[in-house]
Amino acid sequence: MNRLQGKTALITGAGSGIGRATAILFAAEGAKVAVNDISVEGGHETVRLIKEAKGEATFFKANVTKLPEVKSMVKQVIDRYGRIDVLHNNVGGWQRENNDTVINDSEEEWDRLINLNLRGVFLVSKEVVPIMIKNEGGSIINTITTNAYMNYVGNHAYGASKGGVKELTRSMCLDYAKYNIRVNGLVPGETVTPQWTASMESGPNPEEAKISLLKKIPMGRFAEPEDIALGALFLASDESRYVNGHILFVDGGLTSGFYG
Repeated sequence: MNRLQGKTALITGAGSGIGRATAILFAAEGAKVAVNDISVEGGHETVRLIKEAKGEATFFKANVTKLPEVKSMVKQVIDRYGRIDVLHNNVGGWQRENNDTVINDSEEEWDRLINLNLRGVFLVSKEVVPIMIKNEGGSIINTITTNAYMNYVGNHAYGASKGGVKELTRSMCLDYAKYNIRVNGLVPGETVTPQWTASMESGPNPEEAKISLLKKIPMGRFAEPEDIALGALFLASDESRYVNGHILFVDGGLTSGFYG
């Protein structure tokens, strides 16, 4: 316990799923948590759950693809807590229909997915890194995805954007390590979140799809958001003080090779 005592963590997309589980865990470990989401209801619910457990959190609404909103959010976090020690760039999304291809995507849809998954990491990091430099250190965790390593049919922009996050993570590590800022990637496996469930349920045979996918996971189960949050906690804490530019897979062995 108390592995994040005295630290302030900003978590984007913390209104549900992996972001919410991470926010709750970070607060339980002593962090003051800045909860970001575009969903006011989801963000406030995360804060409620944290405060119910005697933790400290505040909700900050912002669309991470829009620089003015990001600037305002980061300023509000600093006004409230005075510092940002941990940044978890967690926002991301894909198409439910898996119809994301270079032929089928409109320019608008391509831009939406690239912006959501890659531009958001860039913009939030752009505002937070100078704060971490001033504070002489910090930990940045970028959520990537298994699609950056083994993509699925109908996920062109999604896979490309997450591949970009992978390389951005490694590049940031090279430039900011001298300021004692660690930048690592987190790769969740198939995780049961509201977004994941909605995507699975949109297909013609949801249960069949789940069974087929489950066969590819050596550990024999889907991840829960709390499983991924534990990986984020390690990368946020001083226990990973010499871990930098690393990509941590929390996928139950999904990307290790052909299975099932």
